[in-house]
Amino acid sequence: MKIYLNPFGLVSSIGSAVCWGTFFVPVRKVNVANICQLQGSTGIGVILFAIPISFFWGFEIVPSGLLSGAIWTAGNILALYSVRLIGLSRTSPFLAGFSILVSFLWGILFFGEKFSYMTLAIGAIGLLLAGLPFITSATKTSTIQRKGYFIAAASGIIGGSYVIPMQATHTLQSGFFSSSLSIFAIGIPLLFLSRRWIKKEIIAGVISGSLFNVGSLFVLIAIASIGITVAYPISQTATLFAVSWGILYFREISNKRNILRVITGSVMILSGAVLLSIA
Repeated sequence: MKIYLNPFGLVSSIGSAVCWGTFFVPVRKVNVANICQLQGSTGIGVILFAIPISFFWGFEIVPSGLLSGAIWTAGNILALYSVRLIGLSRTSPFLAGFSILVSFLWGILFFGEKFSYMTLAIGAIGLLLAGLPFITSATKTSTIQRKGYFIAAASGIIGGSYVIPMQATHTLQSGFFSSSLSIFAIGIPLLFLSRRWIKKEIIAGVISGSLFNVGSLFVLIAIASIGITVAYPISQTATLFAVSWGILYFREISNKRNILRVITGSVMILSGAVLLSIA
């Protein structure tokens, strides 16, 4: 299947990148004190955004959507844990890199999506992966940091697959409510298990969940327009926004040399994603 790009699909991909690059900011601001509480309140934000959208896309409950929501929830819990261990500026590039790699492999091996220049596409993936060591070399890697990087990679592998069930069953739009409902249904028990009802953390989670689902809306539209092999990698340029928040706002990295390494690695990841879009 040949992929033809169109401006609407590209703009939608960029919109998802902006939202996904920002959606960790509210929870990072409250220091990710309790993952279960944050995930539970994130689910509330997800369903609050999904309800009005579903008046147009439908409230149909489909198994593929429920499975997608469960996959995303697992990936997001790991991402929250990684942010707590190594910060937003280090977690995001790792998460994005592995998400792009997994979505690329799904598109090529399972969905049969083709590139005009396969050599360029493979080179783009190589550039993307080459950017990851720059992130890890920004600081001396302790046991805790190694654990954080490993968890971020696992989160990316899982997260890069979350739209696959809906893509495979051609239920991208009809599965939107189902995936949101799944995230909400899994999150509520976690919220109760946390035994914490801190207002600022719940509000942060709700805002994050809403931002995530806005990004999901954009990426589903983009995938339908230009295919997962191109749309998902572009959406993962969210890492530049996340890294900017981590460095400029949260001051996670202060040494100029280390900042340069993280930025270099992030730009390499972005460049790989851009090359994928033109390959």
